Amino acid sequence: MDQPTYAVQPAAWGNFDGWGCDYTPTIEDAYKSCKIWREMGESGDMMIFRILPGGNPIRWVRVYADESIESVTTQELALLK
Repeated sequence: MDQPTYAVQPAAWGNFDGWGCDYTPTIEDAYKSCKIWREMGESGDMMIFRILPGGNPIRWVRVYADESIESVTTQELALLK
């Protein structure tokens, strides 16, 4: 079984919640998870975190309530180097 590489949770939660988020193996599944959260009543923005082996979760993509998206900032990407 593949290790999950993305996690989804409401953006309003602020910090990463390893117990409350949904883990997914692909970014496509993470977007599907955002849609499911909305269908279950979550009305706010969602945050997709990238999970790197041995590292802290990184905010990767914000999915807004209107379903538009915003990638992470240049400063956040610098953390990957």
